[in-house]
Amino acid sequence: MKFKLVVLIAVLGCILLFVQAKYLTRNTCYDGTVAPVFSPDSSEQIFGLIKDAKYEIKLEVYEFSYRALADALIEAEERGVDVKVILEPSVYRNSDTLNYLLNNGVRANWASKKFHNTHSKFAIFDDSIVLIGSMNWSENALKNNREASVIIYSQEISGEFEKIFDSDFNG
Repeated sequence: MKFKLVVLIAVLGCILLFVQAKYLTRNTCYDGTVAPVFSPDSSEQIFGLIKDAKYEIKLEVYEFSYRALADALIEAEERGVDVKVILEPSVYRNSDTLNYLLNNGVRANWASKKFHNTHSKFAIFDDSIVLIGSMNWSENALKNNREASVIIYSQEISGEFEKIFDSDFNG
């Protein structure tokens, strides 16, 4: 009986390894450059990304309550940058931000209810730069919290994030 159990466990282990190797791992390696972003004291980097955007900003974030960042997105929209924002509807502060953005010409949507939460915190700039990490777009996150994020300079990685963003924005 003990021998049969050991053989069964070994067989199941081999099947699991095969399934993982064949279907679960991605052997894709992307080219790009990564720069760390830590808060507090990361505001300049984020405002810089918004200011330097030439034609498009896509933001999907759990909490967005920092008015100065909203104003920066509105300014980007006013200078011809196409700005789109997705916010989590369960965060009470997001309602004011969503309305503020919409009233100032920025396209903004609530995140899909097909997920329990949209806890994403990423932004895509000009199809080639992704900001992603633990940082919400709140004044507290940028000025008081220890947050860790990265800026990824890669069209390939940006493309992967854009697929998700576009699906979430339109779905």
